Amino acid sequence: MKILSWPIVALAALVVTAGAAAQSSDDDTVVPPAPKPRFTVVDGDTVRFGPQTVRLFGIDAPERSQTCDDGQWRAGALARKALEEFIAGRPVNCRLVDTDRKTNPPVAQCFAGDDDLQEKMVSAGWAWALPAASKDRYVPDEREAMERKLGVHAHKCVSPAEWRAMLRREALRREQGG
Repeated sequence: MKILSWPIVALAALVVTAGAAAQSSDDDTVVPPAPKPRFTVVDGDTVRFGPQTVRLFGIDAPERSQTCDDGQWRAGALARKALEEFIAGRPVNCRLVDTDRKTNPPVAQCFAGDDDLQEKMVSAGWAWALPAASKDRYVPDEREAMERKLGVHAHKCVSPAEWRAMLRREALRREQGG
C-alpha cells in the first residue's frame, strides 16, 4: 500500500540535494537548500503534495465555486477552509486506495495525525459520503450531520455531482445559443 506524505517527500528531496551538493561543491561554494515540496489544500476533498494532486477517498465536498442558498452561501470556500482547519498545520499522510477514473489523480484515505480527514469532513457536514466508493464507510457520519443540520445540511445545497451536472447543462445551453 503506497503512503504519500509531504514530510517524506521533502526528506527525499533533501537527501538527493545533499548528495549532489557534496559531489559538486568545493569549500567556498554555498549550495542553497532545496525547497520543500509545498503541501496545499485545493478544495474540500482535494490536496496537493508538491505537484501531485490527491483526491480524498469516499467523499465529495462542494466544488470551489459552489454556492448554496441561491448563491448567498459560499459552500466551496467554506469546505476548503474546514479541511485546512482540520489539518491544523499537522503532517498529512495518505494511503493510496484507487485512481480517479475521470480525472486520473490518486484517490487516497488521508490522515492528519490520527484524524481521518474524510470522516472529519463528512461528520462536520462539509462533504457528502460516496457510499459506493467507500463501501458505506462514511454514511453514518453523513446521516448524523444531516440530523444535526451541520455544514451543507443546514443550507439549501445540492450535491457536488448535481452542481457539476447543472454547470454542464448551462454550458451546453450557452453553446447552443439558448
